[in-house]
Amino acid sequence: MFDPTHLISQFGLFAVFGTAAIEGDAAVIASGLLTQRGLLPLWPVIFAGMAGGWASDLLIYHLARRYRHHPRTIRGVEAARKWRFFNIAVAYPMLLALAIRFMPGVRTAGPVALATATPISPLRYTVLTGIAAFIWSFILVHVGQQASHLLSHLFKGFDVPEWVEIGLPVVLVLVLTVFAVRKWRKRVPGA
Repeated sequence: MFDPTHLISQFGLFAVFGTAAIEGDAAVIASGLLTQRGLLPLWPVIFAGMAGGWASDLLIYHLARRYRHHPRTIRGVEAARKWRFFNIAVAYPMLLALAIRFMPGVRTAGPVALATATPISPLRYTVLTGIAAFIWSFILVHVGQQASHLLSHLFKGFDVPEWVEIGLPVVLVLVLTVFAVRKWRKRVPGA
């Protein structure tokens, strides 16, 4: 019978990094479930989740900053200035840089707005989003641990194989990652 524990312990941190960069919240929560089971170490998982989320924020910011003078980017920023949220967000760039990780609908638009419409420096953006990514990862890993604890209490009387308990979070992360990639490919022409 297939035992995924060796595979998870060997490549788990890379998977946490990659899925946190692509999908985000559900991946880091699922990694918290795996830390509660003892399959992954707590602090390396927190730092892998942080690094994945932080890397995606930095990539989007630097790409937007690199192409901020492109005519398509300029048109997009001019169109976004009509939105009340955009004007409020760019009025407080440091607050937005700290809050981007905690606002799921703004994880792409936030770094683009900060890179194109505010004077925030790349160093300041890097530091602020690094702090936010660490707090975000820390919280979500612990949420995953508490969810695992709750699930173990709910299924206490049932004889559920360990591979099912381990496989459910892993399958959840894979399904959500595929969904996120498909959604991204629909939004980005030519991807």
